[in-house]
Amino acid sequence: MKTTAIIASIAAVATANSCVRNSNGLYTYTVITDNTVPDISGVCGGLWDNLKQFSQCSASASFCGANGANNVLKRQFSVPNICNAGMVEASWWDATKNKYGGISC
Repeated sequence: MKTTAIIASIAAVATANSCVRNSNGLYTYTVITDNTVPDISGVCGGLWDNLKQFSQCSASASFCGANGANNVLKRQFSVPNICNAGMVEASWWDATKNKYGGISC
C-alpha cells in the first residue's frame, strides 16, 4: 500500500499543469494542461469570459486552443503587469472548477 501511495504521489507531481509568467513590460502567461480537455473551445471561452471580471487583465497577443493532437489545452496571453497571478488563477478556477487540475502561476 505504501509503495502504491508513493508512486501515485510521484505521478501526480510529474503530471502537474504548468503556468509560467514572463515579464517584458507586460506579463505573458502560458498555461498548459497535463491531461486531455474534451471541449477545448468551450473551456477557452469560459477562461476568457472569467478573466474579464478583472478590468486590469485586458489580454492581448492571446491564444487558447489545442496543443498538439492529444487535446491538451494551451493558453497564452499578455496582460498589463497590474494583472497578478491570483487573478489568472481565479479565472482558471471560475471556468474549470479545477476539473482538469489546478494552476499556480
